[in-house]
Amino acid sequence: MGHEQWGRRVSRPAYSQPDEFSQLRGRPELALGDARGLLTAWGLSTDTVAVEELGSERDQNFRVSVGGHARYVLKVANSQDDASIVGFQHAMMQRLVSRGLPCPAVIPTTEGAPWVVRNGHLVWLMRHLPGHRLADHTDHSGQVFEQLGHILGRVVNALDGFDHPAAHRRLQWDALQTGAVLEVYRVAVTDSTKRDILDRAAYDVQRHLEPILTDLPRSVIHNDANDHNVLVDGEKITGLLDFGDAVHSVTVNELAVGCAYAMLDKPDPEGVAQSITNGYGAERRITTMEERALPYLIRARLATSVAISAYQQTVHPDNKYLRVSERPAWHLLARLQESS
Repeated sequence: MGHEQWGRRVSRPAYSQPDEFSQLRGRPELALGDARGLLTAWGLSTDTVAVEELGSERDQNFRVSVGGHARYVLKVANSQDDASIVGFQHAMMQRLVSRGLPCPAVIPTTEGAPWVVRNGHLVWLMRHLPGHRLADHTDHSGQVFEQLGHILGRVVNALDGFDHPAAHRRLQWDALQTGAVLEVYRVAVTDSTKRDILDRAAYDVQRHLEPILTDLPRSVIHNDANDHNVLVDGEKITGLLDFGDAVHSVTVNELAVGCAYAMLDKPDPEGVAQSITNGYGAERRITTMEERALPYLIRARLATSVAISAYQQTVHPDNKYLRVSERPAWHLLARLQESS
């Protein structure tokens, strides 16, 4: 039976409606003035700071500048993220910072609290890291991509043995949920050509990836090293941002996610993936089974991204950030399928 039949032949005890998976519920909508006012909890005067909102999928992030220089990032969490989820992120960030990884450090309030609460949302402050987004990086030499692989390998090694109750959660960006996510969100993809691409991806996930998932090592991973969450300065990786999608899952998906987004809009996407994989492999051995799964995990992430983006556009059609990777992701997914 061909992959075009996937949507009819697969039966999953999963999620019948897209909003059961969606991470848009509970998204904060804090005004700039309110965000600025919250900074007094950290001893910052509202008269001396400038606040600018940054793009985000499910939270709100504000860049805080002092004297014209970016110093902090104020994060307002989705109301669905309780103290356990945010505490998990903080513990993970602290562990990575303590091991020399370029991750933002959380700054406690003047009273020593890790966050404040505003309208049901947990709000915390982090150090601002230097550099610009990998998405804006124009060097295709491969050096920066190999370094990204080294960073991701070091992250995986640093998190070896780390766990947290909140890491074991249902998350639409979890590779282990790919099949269910694609089934639920395929209804939002109305273009017949794109629907066929998505169904082919879902078929390949079911046929080639799901049978070996149980054989792959698992651990806590950052799970979102996309090109908007990685900062570079010259040839140096200076930041790994946004721990909101961290989860206990397939370990090598840390590498797959980094590859998937770095490959976007590149003239030689396979070469980019190889550079990242080389760097990762220098830090952490890639097993034979992980090597076999990697191409399918990359395609699974791309398929998840475009499917979620299609649904999110039906909810927030004016939010450009929610579809920032959509066009190149469709193109790359189609290209990888043609070459498989």
